[in-house]
Amino acid sequence: MKKLILTTALTIAAVLAACSGDRELFSPENVGTLVVDATLQVDKRFPEVVLYRAPAASEPFDLKTLGETGATVRIHQRRGTVEYLSLSFGVYTPVTSGNDSLDVVLPGTTYRLVIETHSGEILTATTTTPPRMTVSDWVLLDDAGETVTRRLRTFEEAGDTVYGEPENQLYYLEGLLEARLDPIPAVAYQAGIYSLDLDSGFTIDPDYLDEEDFEEFERNISSPPILPSEDSIRLPWFAIYFHGRYKIKIFAVDRNWYDLARSVPELGGGGGGAFGGNAGDNFSRPIFNVSGGIGLFGSVSMDSVGFFVHPRR
Repeated sequence: MKKLILTTALTIAAVLAACSGDRELFSPENVGTLVVDATLQVDKRFPEVVLYRAPAASEPFDLKTLGETGATVRIHQRRGTVEYLSLSFGVYTPVTSGNDSLDVVLPGTTYRLVIETHSGEILTATTTTPPRMTVSDWVLLDDAGETVTRRLRTFEEAGDTVYGEPENQLYYLEGLLEARLDPIPAVAYQAGIYSLDLDSGFTIDPDYLDEEDFEEFERNISSPPILPSEDSIRLPWFAIYFHGRYKIKIFAVDRNWYDLARSVPELGGGGGGAFGGNAGDNFSRPIFNVSGGIGLFGSVSMDSVGFFVHPRR
């Protein structure tokens, strides 16, 4: 079984933030360009679509001034079209049809976004959603990573009580948590680690860090793109900075998400690391896969688990 240890090079939110005002991604020639931000998730309702103009480097990001209003927004698929209404300041919300085949994002389906602004500009983008993504087992291995000591309970089995289940109690630096993936023809994976208790204390207290250093630690972090040849993913303890409840999400991502993440060093692992250059290669500009604008119209499928991290014993 191939195994991959996550690194902590980017946040899942950073991929979406790439289309939400991140100055790293907007070159001077992009100022005023239409930017779209929308990510479909398999088996979920259609998301809001955010549409705005790329700001100048000196301009604060504010949808009240940058949001593009009055546009016609539609997402087309083989079964029909999802219509969108303007909510406010460049935020568009889907119109519910009452038909789940239209209102819920389907796996393995191609969706085409078509936007026409009030001045006649056309922006288009296409995504093909990944298959349903499932983790067959979340297991805790011994410190050597060779023997399964127990299997964690899942949200499907225990719901939100999963954080209190005995099997899901982890002690800092004891054992290795591993997600074992059901193989699917995904473009790539990404994994996010989310610390849910915002007032919880640190697991780490190294002498060489001062108070300002601790302020830099993020509660939400994730991996670079993970190639689909991997069939298990291990959680590294160096990515756990806090005690308390955690959720890990494993995403199967589409081509658009993958291309954006791998074309921006800050989003794709800062140079690729153990990924053989497949993530974080040198690109002259981000890969947006959007015609008539820039941004992200992507799709993912996802599985997750919850657990509780106790201080080191």
